[in-house]
Amino acid sequence: MPIIGDLLIDISMTAEQERLLKNFETRIRQTMLRCEELQKENDRLSEALAQKEEAYAMMVEAFDEVTEKYDNLKLAKSMAGRDKELHEARLELSKLVREINACIALVNEQ
Repeated sequence: MPIIGDLLIDISMTAEQERLLKNFETRIRQTMLRCEELQKENDRLSEALAQKEEAYAMMVEAFDEVTEKYDNLKLAKSMAGRDKELHEARLELSKLVREINACIALVNEQ
């Protein structure tokens, strides 16, 4: 029997107490395992979120570039009085729209 100070302590447990203790230990182990699983899932989701945020940032940058090109084309259209230049501007704009659609398709595939 353990002695604390001058006191003698009886630590004997009943069968019911031992069963409860083992049950408690089992639940603690299960909780710790679940915590580890959740931490792994959290890490995986954090990684996926970081990838999506990076892809989003790239799309925003591409969108800003296309918007700037579009604004430049609008300006060019207003300055260009010739049909040939207008046709070329439309072709360029169509090309930019196709590029945006391709970028969006790539992001959606991820």
